[in-house]
Amino acid sequence: MKCEHCNHNFSSLSSLNNHIKTAKYCIEKRASPTVNIFNCSKCSKSFSSKRWLASHESKCGESIETLLIKLNKYEDVIKHLESEVINKNIHIKELEKQIQEVVLKAVSRPTTTNKTQINNFIQQLQPITEDKLKESVGNLTIDHIKKGPEGYAQYALEFPLKDKIICVDYSRRKVKFKDKDGNVITDPEMTGLATKFFNSIKDKNKELVCLYANELKEKLGDDEIMDTMVKIFDYKMSVDKGSEGEKSEFHHDFVRQICSKTIKE
Repeated sequence: MKCEHCNHNFSSLSSLNNHIKTAKYCIEKRASPTVNIFNCSKCSKSFSSKRWLASHESKCGESIETLLIKLNKYEDVIKHLESEVINKNIHIKELEKQIQEVVLKAVSRPTTTNKTQINNFIQQLQPITEDKLKESVGNLTIDHIKKGPEGYAQYALEFPLKDKIICVDYSRRKVKFKDKDGNVITDPEMTGLATKFFNSIKDKNKELVCLYANELKEKLGDDEIMDTMVKIFDYKMSVDKGSEGEKSEFHHDFVRQICSKTIKE
């Protein structure tokens, strides 16, 4: 059977009818000013009647181009939402710090009684010496390191700085302690003491980080393991910088942890 419009041959009447209804080149060939062509909005096919077009469109999927456009729109929305979540998390952390400061200030008022108690507490402090700082390094563990500034503060207050330091002004991060001669030292932001502390643990800290990194090498390929390795090496670098007196974000977080646990306003 031959199509009278384009002379193509077909083995059956149904094949010929399907060709006449759907073959774009045949439709275009027999088109005339009085014949309307109906194009599918989802693909490139054309039809000579609205009925055939409607039948086709009910089954035709969206074009790849259309799907890609929609996908790009969804990706933009997701990125925007992720950005909003990050900003909100940062805001929440800032609010948590502010709340903590308010709570810490509220638990005590600067009365004469408090000042007397603080002075009595200061007199009972044990002196801090470099020898005492170094004697405690054997108690530093990888578990302290993995917790970051909070873990280092925990080690400090459990061992080398236990009963040896108080915070008398949380807003200024001002601490007091006694030096080797028994003199009371006021140290805002722990500028001097933190440097000595980080210097005392620097070598042990490096040793523990390297040992732990060697253990983790066997598990490389896991994203979580990689993140852990990056964090502990960041902590090592922060301790090294702290031992030289650099006040990084790590230093401020460490001091904040110390002050929050030794506050005596």
